Amino acid sequence: MSSPDSIKTLIYEQLLHSSHLHEQRMDLELREIKELGELHQLKGIPGSLSTIHVLDCIGQHEPINHSAIVEKLKLSKASITKISKKLLALDLIHRTQLSDNRKEVYFRLTPQGKRLFDLHQVLHETEKQRFERFLDDYSDVELQTILKFFHGMARYIGENN
Repeated sequence: MSSPDSIKTLIYEQLLHSSHLHEQRMDLELREIKELGELHQLKGIPGSLSTIHVLDCIGQHEPINHSAIVEKLKLSKASITKISKKLLALDLIHRTQLSDNRKEVYFRLTPQGKRLFDLHQVLHETEKQRFERFLDDYSDVELQTILKFFHGMARYIGENN
C-alpha cells in the first residue's frame, strides 16, 4: 500500500492530467456547437463556451437580468457585461424592460439565439446522459465522496483567484 504522501502526489498528477483532458473536451464541445451552427445555417456563433453558457442561462431563465446571471453562473459582473455585449452584437440576445420596472434591463433570446440555445440543449443533454452512465459504476458512498471532493476543489480554486 502506498503512503498517504505518495497517494496525494498521484491524485495531484491525475488532477493535472484530468485538467488537460477537460480542456480538450471543452474545445471539442465548442467545435461541435460551431459545426452544428454552420449545418443549421446559424450566423454569429460565439467563440467561447462561457459565452454560450451565458446564452444558455438566458434561454433557461428569460427574462433575466445581469445580477441574476452573475449569481447563477458564479462569474464576475465584468465578465457578464463583456459577454452580454458580445451576445448583443451577434444578435443572439436583446435587451428588454418589464412594464413595472423601467430602470432594470432584462435579457431575452432573439430567434437566432433561440436556435443556438436549442442546439446547445441537445448537446448538453447528450453529454449529461453520457456522464450519468459513467457514474453508474460508483456506489452511493463513492458518489458522496466524489461530490465532497468537487465541493472542496471549488473552494480550493476559489481561494486562488
